[in-house]
Amino acid sequence: MRWNFSFGIQMILTVFIIMISIYCIISKDFTLLPLSQVLLALTFIIIGLREWKKAKRTYVIILYFGVAIFILFVVVQSFIAY
Repeated sequence: MRWNFSFGIQMILTVFIIMISIYCIISKDFTLLPLSQVLLALTFIIIGLREWKKAKRTYVIILYFGVAIFILFVVVQSFIAY
């Protein structure tokens, strides 16, 4: 697998998501979950952009961007609700 900038950013975001999630589970402090969700949405956007650059499987690209927008919508709604 070829390492490029977007793949490196994706791996860094993935490691942060895993670390935040493990911390939330162990400490039972869920205040960092919105940050984890935003990082997850950014990861989906990066994956979608990489697939778009390959110009393959347009339905997968739409799915990645749709899931990212939905996650961001849920995070914004949770901030507005509280």
